[in-house]
Amino acid sequence: MPRAAIALIALLLVAWAAVLWQNQRIGDAASDRLLANPRMTAASFQGVLDDYERAERLDPGTDWRLTRAGALVLRGRRADAAKLTQTVLDREPDNLRAWLVLREATRSRDPRRAAEANREIRRLDPPVPAP
Repeated sequence: MPRAAIALIALLLVAWAAVLWQNQRIGDAASDRLLANPRMTAASFQGVLDDYERAERLDPGTDWRLTRAGALVLRGRRADAAKLTQTVLDREPDNLRAWLVLREATRSRDPRRAAEANREIRRLDPPVPAP
């Protein structure tokens, strides 16, 4: 019985690793398409966003969500990016990358929120004092 339980756990871990690997492939391919053609059509860009969302499946991390938010910033959809980034900050208030994305998303449209992001960035990554 213990061997069967260990085998089942190992099988589940391998399956989860395969899912995460596939998600990485999907997200990387979407990033490659976006980098190769940043002025792609709206339909193609939506396909990239959809792929980033697919890459989040069963992934407990927030990397693909923040990548999607960054892509939205690049396409001028700053309000959507800020909203998406806020979902990450609600779960992970000390996520430096999320604060960086939020600062870019709010820089021109919400100076108060951008200033808050700057404060959080300095808190999480303080400047090194000069010697």
